[in-house]
This record gives sequence, C-alpha cells and structure tokens, in this order.
Amino acid sequence: MKDVEAIANLYVFRSIKRHDIEQLCALAPPEDFPAGSVVFKQGDVAAHALMVVSGRLEATVEAGGIGRRVGEIGPGELVGEQALFHIHGIRSATVAALQDSRCLVVTPKLLTDGANNPAVVALETYLLGSLARRIRSTNRSLLQAWKEAAPKPGPAQAAAKATAMASSNLLDNLRRLFGG
Repeated sequence: MKDVEAIANLYVFRSIKRHDIEQLCALAPPEDFPAGSVVFKQGDVAAHALMVVSGRLEATVEAGGIGRRVGEIGPGELVGEQALFHIHGIRSATVAALQDSRCLVVTPKLLTDGANNPAVVALETYLLGSLARRIRSTNRSLLQAWKEAAPKPGPAQAAAKATAMASSNLLDNLRRLFGG
C-alpha cells in the first residue's frame, strides 16, 4: 500500500484511480536500489527502463577514459527508456543511485500486458512527452552548434544571400538547405 500511495503522488499518476495503480504495481513491482549501487552500466544490453518513485539517481557517460555527469533523475522521471523501443539496445550511460531509491521497472511486456490499464496509459503518455522534449532540446543544441561552427559571411556575402533568399521560393530554399 505504501508503494501505491507514493506512486499516486507522482505528477504523472495524479488523476489515476488507486485500483489502477495497484494493478500497475502487480505488473511492475517496484525495486529498491541502495545508495551507491549501479543501476545501469554503460555498454550493457538494455532490457528495461525505470521510473523513479523515491530517491535520486545520477547518469554519467564515459568517453576516452573521462566520465562526465549528464544529469540527475528524481521522483516521477524516467531513465533508460531506449530499452522500450530498441530490443537488445546498448546502455549509453551508467546510472547509479545517489540515495536509496525505489523504482518501477518498465518493460516492453508491461506496456503490452497493461495496454488497457489507465496507469500504464498515463506512463506511456508521459514517456512520449519526455521523448518529444528531449528531441526538441537536442535539435536546439544541434542548431546552436551548427550556427557557432558556420563561417561568418562578410557584408557583401550577406547582402548577396539576402537577395537570393528574397527572390527564391520555398522549393529553392529547401534545395539549398539540403543540397538538392
């Protein structure tokens, strides 16, 4: 019952009936991760995601022998969701428990078996929204990096480009943009 109350207090499940959350817990019993334990290891095969119910996790990525902290995951947040879309995918980060943590284990089987459960539907909706936010954030970062890496045109080049853009149509602009 303690798990049901903790899960019901998460934003994503705020409008879900207790009975449906109990069914979610039956399909995906919460697991404990003691502080300091490794939850996922970068490079391992990914079979499931986690939704943090309580506690805090930390994600780090290692490249070239250097580890870099990429974020914290708190209650109501998902981590490792790539496993839900790419069977036998590889973990892209190591995730460890910063505090004693309790998490729902989210598997592709849960999403299939619980397809009619409003709590699972709420979880799926939240998952899709999270992925959309990450894609937007990544797109903004890529655009910024491209802008910073692009050579800066001189005044004559800028004027010629403005004239060309003004006299072209959408199709011409797309061809220029994508090299067609």
